[in-house]
Amino acid sequence: MEVVNSFTLIPGTMANCYDVSYNGKRFLIDAGTKGSGKKIVEYYNALKTKPNIVLITHYHPDHIGGLSLVKETFNPVIYVPDGEIDVVKGQKKMTPASSLMSKFVATVMKSKPVKDVRPVSELKYDGIKVIKSNGHTPDSTSYLFTSLKALFVGDAAMKNGETVTVNRGFTLDYNKALSSIQTLSEEKEATVFPGHGKPFRFDGGNHEAIREE
Repeated sequence: MEVVNSFTLIPGTMANCYDVSYNGKRFLIDAGTKGSGKKIVEYYNALKTKPNIVLITHYHPDHIGGLSLVKETFNPVIYVPDGEIDVVKGQKKMTPASSLMSKFVATVMKSKPVKDVRPVSELKYDGIKVIKSNGHTPDSTSYLFTSLKALFVGDAAMKNGETVTVNRGFTLDYNKALSSIQTLSEEKEATVFPGHGKPFRFDGGNHEAIREE
């Protein structure tokens, strides 16, 4: 019998991808790199199941690279942040951050376009709260599964020692990203599941809040 209302970190993906069983549906949070797509497919095939819905937190290639293979294999409904849907569809290029590494990754790591996706604004599912957490990318989005008290943030927040912060080198607007962390920190009862690193709680550390003028 399938376990109801649970979540698992899918092994072997470059960026964290999560499988969430919730209220009778199977959700995949992010899709890793192109190479991660195979790992995701193998994971679901081993369980003899598939994701019904995919929730993308942002358009970076280590989070959408495996999306085309997931779509081709399982044909789930895919939701993408509204302001980044054109990039996922291949109609627009990703805007890199100012760092050389971000620009290099944007040039080298290409994601196969996925045309059949929906904007997050159309997501209407009881028990899931959509939280805009932009700054890391133009329309970074986080997802709170309310009864699980599980908050999936992509790269909008991560734990660095005792500080909750964001990867500055890959962040488009650092100040907006820090403001988004403050918004996310209001969910103090939730466990935060980031795109990189281990889960954490907002009530267990400091929040980096230095603004640039």
